[in-house]
Amino acid sequence: MTGELYSVFARVSGLLLTEQVAGPAIAKIAQAAFESIPGSIGAGATLLDAQGRPTSRAATSALVEDADQLQYELGEGPCLAAWAGPATVRVDDAATETRWPRWSRASAQRGLMSCLSVPLLLPGHNGKRPAEAIGALKVYSDRPNAFDTSSEHLLELLAAPAAVMLANIQAHESAEQLSVALKESLHSRSVIDMAKGVLMERQNLSERAALRALTDRSRQEGAPLFAVALSVLDRPAEPDHERP
Repeated sequence: MTGELYSVFARVSGLLLTEQVAGPAIAKIAQAAFESIPGSIGAGATLLDAQGRPTSRAATSALVEDADQLQYELGEGPCLAAWAGPATVRVDDAATETRWPRWSRASAQRGLMSCLSVPLLLPGHNGKRPAEAIGALKVYSDRPNAFDTSSEHLLELLAAPAAVMLANIQAHESAEQLSVALKESLHSRSVIDMAKGVLMERQNLSERAALRALTDRSRQEGAPLFAVALSVLDRPAEPDHERP
């Protein structure tokens, strides 16, 4: 057992240090769960998509993805229950499981007899806020009673740092998007300032008049102010006429 735990921690530590993109990170988490949990024939994660709907990510087999999709369509199943709990949920035998009869019957028909799901939990803040579940991590087996309390412990050990890692990746990507937007905003402002300077010099305008000229043209042409400013900078200055 100790060797297995060290192996799990090594896997997750590597993920925390090297993963920068959520997709590949989730895939490695699912693969680690699949390889670390005895009896597992497949693993995956359930997260929200861009429309706020639960979706399977990084399923290690089509069978896992199919079993997950059944849960989403029926609105019942162990992964959804683990997420909503939030608490670890174990199905020992889909043939006799009564908590989610429709899903259990369909799962058993597909040869998936056992399932273990744990929530991906973000810890609360200094005890003032409850832990928040951002998804679920699960493994499946083709035989009854494949998982036990040791399996639960191993999957929970994987899920805890995985949830924090996914949240950090999300925060990192959001920060990058904000940084890009800020840089674009600063660049636009710089271009507009340069265009104002060009108009002030070429047409002997005040700064306020130059800005008004840009905004008037933007409104007349239905073009963004940034695009109008660029066109001013791209247009060569007219040569001075020689005085007689």
